[in-house]
Amino acid sequence: MPETKAINSTAIDLVDESFDPKKNGTYHLSILWAAKTVAYAILDTQTNKYLALHYSADNNRDILVPFSTEGLTSLFKSVSCAIAHNKFTLIPSALFDEENKESLLRFTHPVGKDEKIHSDKLQNLDARNLFTISKSSELLIREKFPNVHFMHSATSFIESLLIRNKNNTGKKVFANFNTPLSSGGGVGGEAGYFEIAIFDGRELLFSNAFKYKTSEDIAYYILFVYEQLGLNPEEIELVLSGAIEKTAKEHSLLYNYIRNVKFATRPDSFNYSYKFDEVPSHNFWSLFTQYLCV
Repeated sequence: MPETKAINSTAIDLVDESFDPKKNGTYHLSILWAAKTVAYAILDTQTNKYLALHYSADNNRDILVPFSTEGLTSLFKSVSCAIAHNKFTLIPSALFDEENKESLLRFTHPVGKDEKIHSDKLQNLDARNLFTISKSSELLIREKFPNVHFMHSATSFIESLLIRNKNNTGKKVFANFNTPLSSGGGVGGEAGYFEIAIFDGRELLFSNAFKYKTSEDIAYYILFVYEQLGLNPEEIELVLSGAIEKTAKEHSLLYNYIRNVKFATRPDSFNYSYKFDEVPSHNFWSLFTQYLCV
């Protein structure tokens, strides 16, 4: 089936015929929670197959309501929620101190009074990821899913790359977009952001996130990272995932400077409903990879 629905659509709602609410005890629910968008996917852990995908770009947090009205909220086998924003920092496990996590995060990012600090453990990196969640968002999600496991989108992004590239050699650059580019900048005219990670085989060389409002911003930051790490854009491949489209200006602009630009395919750790073929295979990377971190 041809890929027809872009992530910058106002909504995506795909459900496989095999989805059965009575089997929710075998399902994992993944949620991707960004400033102006929200998405979820449902994985059948017995068949290792994703059965449902929903995305809303109108800041509609009510997409989670059906789970409450159908009595499904507490019946999932497990629930994860990745928070997507650029306020995170990686800390080696040896330097992490639970009591000092606020001062560690404040060293690189301001922390508001309405924010709570969380930390992830990256099993394949021996590091912790410190990040914030707004208290109101955490309360809203926990009311519906008391057993939710919070993580940052960068955690699922990096951990999945560590797993996927375990047998690879050489350097490679990965950029994952959590906000689609629209007229006037990110969704709603606000700045979007993307995460970037650079690997040499399984070794993480660099990780950061950048805000952007134009395609020129994206090209500038990616080329800046190439320059700072001494990477040759004629040789080192760039792999794109998330909310960036193959026909978008930011993609064609990158081709002017980087010889090998490719789009990711869906994580091969899972199977997917044929209905997902309506969505470009590089979209929703931080959604589909969450279960690897639970």
